Amino acid sequence: MREQIRKRIIEYAEEEYQKFSSALIPGSKPLLGVRLPILRKLARELTKKGEDWRAEIVSYTGEFEDLYFEEAMLRGMIIGYGTAKGDLAEGLQYVEEWIPHVDNWSVCDSFCSSFLLADTYREEVWEFLQKYIYAERQFEVRTALITFLCHNLKYEVNGKKGPKKRTISKEQLDKDTYLKNRVDYPYMERILMVLNRSYEQGYYAQMAAAWTAAEAFVLFPFETWRMLKADCQMDDWTYNKTLQKICESRIPDEEVKKIVKSKKRNGREYQRV
Repeated sequence: MREQIRKRIIEYAEEEYQKFSSALIPGSKPLLGVRLPILRKLARELTKKGEDWRAEIVSYTGEFEDLYFEEAMLRGMIIGYGTAKGDLAEGLQYVEEWIPHVDNWSVCDSFCSSFLLADTYREEVWEFLQKYIYAERQFEVRTALITFLCHNLKYEVNGKKGPKKRTISKEQLDKDTYLKNRVDYPYMERILMVLNRSYEQGYYAQMAAAWTAAEAFVLFPFETWRMLKADCQMDDWTYNKTLQKICESRIPDEEVKKIVKSKKRNGREYQRV
């Protein structure tokens, strides 16, 4: 990160916001307290300068190594916006070099939402991220899962984002209702297969899996429930957290929530984290 960009970031720092944010993002680099909309605006500004944005994507060794949380956040956003309509191989190279340096959920999730190359090359990015699903580092796993959540799960075969259901009733867990209202989502079954495994890499990988599974449930209740209620291979913590997040949603009705709660493993009570 060039020194002048660092100075600009520091100018936007807010002391009170720094105190608030630090409590929410443990384990990150030091926070300055710059709000995300400002960082997004700066990232878009930098990526509109023709080829100049590449000068901001420098090596992680040497003079311009990231010192602050906001620098890492901005770098991820620049990669996301800068590669959106560019060369696939070049974009994936930047991502591959960057992912090992992700060290907190906020940088991870903000990058994933801005990783627009995944909309242009949905299948190619899906294949590229498969190796991270089985990585040992929890934030590599989380990057893959949240990218799938943002850019694959919700899209129909024609590339349009499908609508969320307004409510989910017991009937929608039934096979006949599912067959009657079926819409083709090309990544649904593949994502459910990815989710149907144990997540032992750490809390943030587990939370990403639970969040993605809960989102899958409100989109595809029959298919997701079929995965969860059968011989689900999720570890107990991630499985129970998935059920919790489903029940915290306003979309399933009370009868559905009662059914979901009945599938808790070992009778453990939910604990909010």
